[in-house]
Amino acid sequence: MSMAEHVAAVLADFQNRHILVVGDVMLDKFVSGSVERMSPEAPIPVLSRTKEHVMPGGAANVARNLAGLGGRISLIGCIGDDAAGKSLMKALSLVPQLGFFPIISPDRPTTQKTRFLASGKQILRVDNEATNLLIDAQASQMLLQAETVLEDAEALVLSDYAKGCLSPFIINSLIAAAQKKNIPIITDPKSRDFAHYDGSTVLTPNLAEFQAATGIISADHDVIADAATHLITNHNIEHLLITLSADGMMLANKNTHSHMPAYKCDVFDVSGAGDTVVAVAAATLATGRSAADAMTLANLAASVVVGKSGTATLCPGEFIRAAVPVSSETSREDMSRLVTKWRSEALRIGFTNGCFDLLHPGHLALLAAAKERCDKLIVAVNSDASVKLLKGSMRPIMDEALRAGILESLPFVDAVIIFDDKTPARLIDALIPDSLIKGGDYIAEDIIGYQTVTSAGGTVDIISLKAGHSTTALLD
Repeated sequence: MSMAEHVAAVLADFQNRHILVVGDVMLDKFVSGSVERMSPEAPIPVLSRTKEHVMPGGAANVARNLAGLGGRISLIGCIGDDAAGKSLMKALSLVPQLGFFPIISPDRPTTQKTRFLASGKQILRVDNEATNLLIDAQASQMLLQAETVLEDAEALVLSDYAKGCLSPFIINSLIAAAQKKNIPIITDPKSRDFAHYDGSTVLTPNLAEFQAATGIISADHDVIADAATHLITNHNIEHLLITLSADGMMLANKNTHSHMPAYKCDVFDVSGAGDTVVAVAAATLATGRSAADAMTLANLAASVVVGKSGTATLCPGEFIRAAVPVSSETSREDMSRLVTKWRSEALRIGFTNGCFDLLHPGHLALLAAAKERCDKLIVAVNSDASVKLLKGSMRPIMDEALRAGILESLPFVDAVIIFDDKTPARLIDALIPDSLIKGGDYIAEDIIGYQTVTSAGGTVDIISLKAGHSTTALLD
């Protein structure tokens, strides 16, 4: 199995899995502009503001990453009764399949990080936060809410940013509850005392956090591995996944350790990259795969998000693309021969089509449902030229070879063909599939190919699209 197929298989298995994320939520605000002069009042640059926008940060960004990969996410965290809290709730309400259950505290502000950027690079960050622990009533409310949601969860993520949401008591209580359910526990630590995280399946410190917890200064792999083994033994932690920035990642358990170099990539902004690592590790473990798999996929995901500006996430198509899929383009003649072979084996042939630009969870849901209606699924992909006719000159985002390669990697797609026409009518006439499958709110008789397929005794199946997911929304 290629890396692209491996990533695609994990993503396919992860769809609609319920993950509980508990931790320090925050609002990330970005003020962008240009710097053309220095201030006459002090040796500082003058930023001419052009725009500003907000994104969910901290535990909220972990949850947003998981939802973007197709999970069904419950998020619990504390916000203030203020404008930042309302902005965070609004931003999270726009994320499909993400339910936010806030503990609202009138006596503390919503954690907000404001970053000022010139030419896409940060020049200043201003934080507004309170780091004292929640009062007893709020802590009890959070714990009760989390334990209730945990009953239906398939993995627990604890995102500790040391803003007062996760006390040692709450952490220990939730880990104990998750252990009773025998589900993976992924913890992103900030405390120097890793005893707070006893019982975690995977603990994900960065190198600075690991050094603070162990007192070591060296970045030598053997020194790190020895210190990691000591921590694991003393604190009942199954695995340590240590992110080493440009040096990649190290995974250690009681018996062994392994190092994975970082992928070569252009680093633009590391904001939120750790959240993506935690999210991908959690998604991988939630599907029943190993910690080694979690490191492999998290390392790949990190190489994608560091090339983006702001607190970034990634969608399934970008993730699979990073594994360098290769498409072997299929001609109509080759596809016809393949269809003839499948028919000789009495297999039901399904057909669907689309642009599939920036593959997202809505696409995955459609293709998985399409595969349930046939033995072999053919996906026809609009060429770059036909996408421009349909979507405008700024599309597609990914070229036709990449889009086809990503689709070929999916476990529920059996064949991919690129077509240049504005509609797939000629292709359907040539192949005459047993099942013509379309996603959306259509009348069957209005679908291109209806007459061809039904006249040959086939069926036209319409599948409702997954709400909230679209390439346009991703681009926005």
